[in-house]
Amino acid sequence: MNLADFLHDAPADRSAWNCSTFPADWCIALGHPDYAVDWRHIVDMPECEAAASGGLVPLWDRGIGDALPVATAPYQAGDIAVLARAGLEAGAVYTGDMWALRRPGGLAFITLPDSAVLKAWRPHV
Repeated sequence: MNLADFLHDAPADRSAWNCSTFPADWCIALGHPDYAVDWRHIVDMPECEAAASGGLVPLWDRGIGDALPVATAPYQAGDIAVLARAGLEAGAVYTGDMWALRRPGGLAFITLPDSAVLKAWRPHV
């Protein structure tokens, strides 16, 4: 699957989600194992906050392990990352111009400085 098709199809996905499942779904679409399998079912905010109480990066590091190479700026279309904005963390997929994030009702596309990227991975090597 290519990134454009993935982004086009993502809003139609009505399954339960949390702030990590969208980038994990991209990795699955590329043939990688589901790094979010252990917490994919956690979708209520209190449980999400408890599961990620130490931040999303350690959670993703445990799930991804050595399966994906770490990415650094300049980021490439298809990279995944944990982003920080306004004191919140979320998982995103880079489009080449913006970061795409899952939100209620669809996707959000935002531009952030590289300093907002807590850690990134390259699932499309």
